[in-house]
Amino acid sequence: MQFMPGSPRISVILLAYRRKKYLKGGVASALNQTLPRDRFEILVYKDFEDPEIDPYLAANGIRVFTSPPGSPPRTLRTVLEDAQGEILSFLDDDDLFTPDKLAFVDRVFAEDPTLGYFHNGFLVVEEDGKPFDRSPFPQVGERVHIPAGDSRTRRIPPNALRLGYNTSSVSIRRGWVTPFLPSFEPREAELSDVMFLACALVSGCGILADPTKLTHYRYHDSWSNILHYTFDSIGPIVEFDTVNIAALNLIDKLAAGTTVAPLVADDLAYVRFHRSLFVDRADWSPRLPDFVRFFFHGLSRRDFAAVYLIPLHVLSRISPYGARSAYFRLAGRYRAHAFRPGDRN
Repeated sequence: MQFMPGSPRISVILLAYRRKKYLKGGVASALNQTLPRDRFEILVYKDFEDPEIDPYLAANGIRVFTSPPGSPPRTLRTVLEDAQGEILSFLDDDDLFTPDKLAFVDRVFAEDPTLGYFHNGFLVVEEDGKPFDRSPFPQVGERVHIPAGDSRTRRIPPNALRLGYNTSSVSIRRGWVTPFLPSFEPREAELSDVMFLACALVSGCGILADPTKLTHYRYHDSWSNILHYTFDSIGPIVEFDTVNIAALNLIDKLAAGTTVAPLVADDLAYVRFHRSLFVDRADWSPRLPDFVRFFFHGLSRRDFAAVYLIPLHVLSRISPYGARSAYFRLAGRYRAHAFRPGDRN
């Protein structure tokens, strides 16, 4: 679908799968914008029906797409077919937009016609909305602009794939992503932050990461909050890594010959290492050259995952259960150290 005069400028894409308790709050934050309502539309994709939520969505003019319970989320291909806006802003059901989010997005894309990808800062909040004083999620500390250019020669920072954490902070211009769609298999094109950013880097479009906090990222006990690791979380962990591997394998092929290729290869190595720790009959298991490459590439990017993943893999050759148990203990200690709740008064 092409953007037509008179269509809404921005399409807000809100996803709610396997969970409904936060959806109305997410929709309300998207409705409560300083940008005039005729400048944006809201599309909700969900896998449930609800006698309270559905009338609320209808009363507020929300376009709703309901799929069978347990079905996989919509792909980028189907979203682009449904959305009318030139700009797509994504929102997970458990996150929130600040009131000036869409006005800010509208302005940055209007100021730079070459801009294809925008990522804003986010505030990590507890389930009830109280902000954390400290959290471990990667944040952009200063404005980073990567001008549009030939992806075969364009210089990008070594931490470029760390600029896009959290889908609810991502907005894209539909024009740059359309040429990629014929290459996407349905499962590989699920909406993920790593896929958006990596494809933007490969496309050569302009990229902007701004630290302005326009999104509230809610951290809570849920299957989707990946830091809540327990033995009961192994299934979602493997599923999460499997989807990322499929996306990164696709991007790895698209990135061949570009300056993005080494970064994608590094991320693919990390996710493979991570997933194989939790799969009894892994379709990929690290060998000595993989350990060496993973270690030195981690050092070059100051990503110290090798410090714990390499010894845990060595331990897993002796005791898979012991390695996973050690992983979860480390994750629990890390979480206790990394999060500091805000003042409750």
